[in-house]
Amino acid sequence: MGNKMLLGFVLFVTGAISAWADNYKPFVINNTQIVPIHSKFTGRDHELVVVLPSSYASNPDKKYPVLYYLDAYWDTPLLASTYGNLVYDNVVPEFIMVGLSYPSNANYDKERRIDYTITAEEENSGKADLFLNFIQKEVAPLVESKFRGLATDRVLSGNSLGGLFTVAAAYKAPDFFAGFVALSPAASWDKGALLKLDEDYAKQHKRLNGRMFISYGSTEYPSFRDPIIKLQKQLAARQYQGFDLLNYAMEGLDHTSVKGDGYVRGLMWVWKPKKPAGPSGLEKAITGAK
Repeated sequence: MGNKMLLGFVLFVTGAISAWADNYKPFVINNTQIVPIHSKFTGRDHELVVVLPSSYASNPDKKYPVLYYLDAYWDTPLLASTYGNLVYDNVVPEFIMVGLSYPSNANYDKERRIDYTITAEEENSGKADLFLNFIQKEVAPLVESKFRGLATDRVLSGNSLGGLFTVAAAYKAPDFFAGFVALSPAASWDKGALLKLDEDYAKQHKRLNGRMFISYGSTEYPSFRDPIIKLQKQLAARQYQGFDLLNYAMEGLDHTSVKGDGYVRGLMWVWKPKKPAGPSGLEKAITGAK
């Protein structure tokens, strides 16, 4: 087939696929909206991916717990699905999800290395304190005034560098969040800066508030995995007052495949004290129980 004929065939197929695709509507996650927000703390544009509970519209006076989750540009579909499963099984209360994201044209890896890292190990890093201020003083007030989020029941979650930020926030904002879900936190960052943060905190404090879930995958790269195990052991040995820790290892999973199981178990753990009474959705369907 000549080059001109081949090009014509490719254009024909491409056009046919496009016309075929135009006959179908896109898949959309219900009850979800993107809220643009500029931060005076980071000096940059951000986006919030707000996912509301199914009961939100029919309960205009109700306030809801809030999950603030990092890397929303990647993890929103997973968390929206996970949320639905957990609520159906009646193992967590209904809650609002607020994903921390950036405009679609952003370099996500670059942006997150600026905002999620607690020390400046490399150029354009170490601005976690500014990002935490952004969440505390700009994002949370917006969510609590515009979307009826509960100020007394905030949970923070993240994976990898997001996990690093999540654990660090427990020390840097000890009275702000009630729970923390840290999946494969980057405990190796800057020669173990996270473990050093805990060591310095423990010299002056006996109390650390909140429920925390820390996990890792057994097949993760050893130089990344082993500092997480060290962090888990160090935190468990502290026996901080007011602190409930669940350490977890996921056999046969690697760095990002931990997210599915991790978010299920982590969210169940942080909201275990508020597990709703009554049967699961399946039990209701089978027995007619209410």
